[in-house]
Amino acid sequence: MDVLNTTGGGVDGAAILSAIFFGIGAIASFVLVILYARDREHSRAVVSGLTGALSAALVAFYVLTCAEPIRHEVTLRPGYVIDAAKYEIVEQRGKIYVIEEREAGE
Repeated sequence: MDVLNTTGGGVDGAAILSAIFFGIGAIASFVLVILYARDREHSRAVVSGLTGALSAALVAFYVLTCAEPIRHEVTLRPGYVIDAAKYEIVEQRGKIYVIEEREAGE
């Protein structure tokens, strides 16, 4: 099997920066609550801190679970076959196969 091109496998940089941004905002809100705890301001800071923490958690979950799968464009040498346990054929264009790596548990 000859690999012609490989794509995917990366993570979204903007999503990582968003998770960091929301996480820092959540930490800053909680620190402000601890330093300046008053009734009305306290509740606003807690709500904004919880919103930031939830946003950071959701973006981090997206980054970890929604990474683009690794795909290879390959050609087969005569007599060779694609390992079905390791790869799934996504597309075929003539003699070029686009295969995707399977998860370990699939």
